[in-house]
Amino acid sequence: MQIENHFDIPIPPAAAWPILMNVPETAACFPGAGNIEKISDDHYKGRVTVKLGPLTMLFAGNLHIENRDDTAHGATIKAAWAETKGRGNANTLTRFALQAQGSGTRVNMVSDLQLAGQVAQYGRGVGMISAISAQLIATFADNLLARIHAVDGGGVSTEAKAAGEISGLTLMAKALASRFKG
Repeated sequence: MQIENHFDIPIPPAAAWPILMNVPETAACFPGAGNIEKISDDHYKGRVTVKLGPLTMLFAGNLHIENRDDTAHGATIKAAWAETKGRGNANTLTRFALQAQGSGTRVNMVSDLQLAGQVAQYGRGVGMISAISAQLIATFADNLLARIHAVDGGGVSTEAKAAGEISGLTLMAKALASRFKG
């Protein structure tokens, strides 16, 4: 399934690009992400924790930055995640590009998502997955903004609040509330 999202940050693309390309720091802003390690240039591994009510799933995975264009400020990220107890997997191909938006930056993203196994059962409704994705991106953007505001001396602060685990029920509730408002 294809999901489109965007978020804005209050710094120009030239300043936003190196922050976004600092994968271990930036990935820490994503809800549930942890233990992000660099394997080699543009190759990383990490974990994502997802909690669905009493069920907690831990995904281990790898991501690779492809088609990186430092001049145009765009790239593609290919990620493969497997649930550590064999309950399924998720594969994503996300294309993103930075666009000047006034004095700030709009980050436009298009993701192709494939779910398999028990994990796919939770993603039956494309509309719900899109709404949950929007909530995840909004939380990521808020966490990233907090890190940008905590910058000291030109780098991203490591003192900013950790993103924590993803609570599927909380995200679903927010997504439903957003759908009813819209």
